[in-house]
Amino acid sequence: MNDTNNKITWLQFLTILLSIFLASCSMFDSKSAEVTFHIPSLPEEMQRLEVAEWQVVVTSVDDRRAFTVHKDTFKTPVPVSGITSVLAYPMGSWGTLKPAGFIVHGNLKSHNYMTWDDGFAAECTAFSLASGAGSENFNFTLFQQKLLEKSDGNPWILNRDKIIYALSFGIFNMNYIKNAEIHTLNLPLPGTGTWYSGIPGCIQKFEQSGGYINELAITEGENVFVNPVTGEGITIYSDRLTWICISGTTGGLSGYW
Repeated sequence: MNDTNNKITWLQFLTILLSIFLASCSMFDSKSAEVTFHIPSLPEEMQRLEVAEWQVVVTSVDDRRAFTVHKDTFKTPVPVSGITSVLAYPMGSWGTLKPAGFIVHGNLKSHNYMTWDDGFAAECTAFSLASGAGSENFNFTLFQQKLLEKSDGNPWILNRDKIIYALSFGIFNMNYIKNAEIHTLNLPLPGTGTWYSGIPGCIQKFEQSGGYINELAITEGENVFVNPVTGEGITIYSDRLTWICISGTTGGLSGYW
């Protein structure tokens, strides 16, 4: 009776060992793992904005996926090796704000916490990955730190195209971190109130009075401004010569720099 019990015990032990071995082989052979990402809350000044959904974009050298979520936590498969950019854009009737971000570069965990500070770096990385670039030897931690340092905490004022170009061709150095050209605009808009730039990581406040939103800071590309009290939003597209404003309140306005 004791021999039978011993045999069963050893068989069970060997089965457990085999299961562990097979599981470990599977883990190391697996190309991706499903992990959880946490999206940060909007800053206090924007808390009254109603986020309808989050547009999530996951980009690696071999894959790009976009999907929407309605909660601030989501699961998605991510490559366990290599570089991956994860972005989450807040979206609502007022427009689309700048994203929260996370760059996977050997730091993947079961729970990963996105930040507003890393949104710009992750977006630049996403564009470079889409072009086929993505060196694991690149120091992404230092990259993220230097972008914040060189921009006084607001990397969205930097020249994104120069940075993406340098990352895509593997020639990036700190000399490519340059400020973008910034224009100032007094936008005609009846009423009074306080508007904020659509950059949750670096709140900029603009007062509306005398029929204008005064001294809006505009960079090339898309600029979003929101009024959390009224729930309104305006989007201004700008290039080196012209600007055009689109909103439900103003209709279409445009001008030259």
